[in-house]
Amino acid sequence: MSELHLFFIDELTVAEPGDVVTFGRSGDIEVDEANQYMHRIVGTFFDQDNVWWLANKSRHGQLTLVGNTGRLTRLPPEAVSAITEQSGVLRFDAGPTTYELGWTLPGKEPLMPPVVDGEGSLSMVTSQFGIVPLNEEQRMLLAALSEKCILDTSASTADLPANASVAHRLGWSAKKLDRKLDYLCARLSSEGVRGLRGEKGFEAIDRRSRLVEHVMSNGMISEADLAALP
Repeated sequence: MSELHLFFIDELTVAEPGDVVTFGRSGDIEVDEANQYMHRIVGTFFDQDNVWWLANKSRHGQLTLVGNTGRLTRLPPEAVSAITEQSGVLRFDAGPTTYELGWTLPGKEPLMPPVVDGEGSLSMVTSQFGIVPLNEEQRMLLAALSEKCILDTSASTADLPANASVAHRLGWSAKKLDRKLDYLCARLSSEGVRGLRGEKGFEAIDRRSRLVEHVMSNGMISEADLAALP
């Protein structure tokens, strides 16, 4: 298993297999101890099953992984994601300040994206996990929802356009938009993507945020799709 190299400003931290590396105001990687808005521990890097993982340990605030291929992975509090690309940047905010922490996996090929199964164990899946073909209207809907996040990698999925705004832009009725959104979420949920159905604790905006996170991180939607928007 490869080492994980972590870079903050001009400092290198080398994580060996078996290490657990924290970062935050008082983590192993000390990030701006003077920032009162920052958690003591923002997140943790660890390895399991020959894969390096990142866990969001903050009570609030999103972590965003931007891989060297442009793939985005957004982690809400308590979420866990595998480090699936050979290098990239981790971005997070604390108060008005945005921080960046770089990573590389020396000598390793990009990994297939893993998921956390229902029992909480980590498992590798094929690159086709949760990826379904999209028709033109589905692609337009996802592009309209995702536009801000596609154009600005630091944008949060908590600030998506309202359904009424998306429907107006596409020239659809609110009922048509809701029907297509319901269908997409149900279809991806049947493929194993979690957080897209009416589960306890998931309001509509959570479902839409999870949908955007999924389609962007898996390359189902990209900047090229924005050209088809009105």
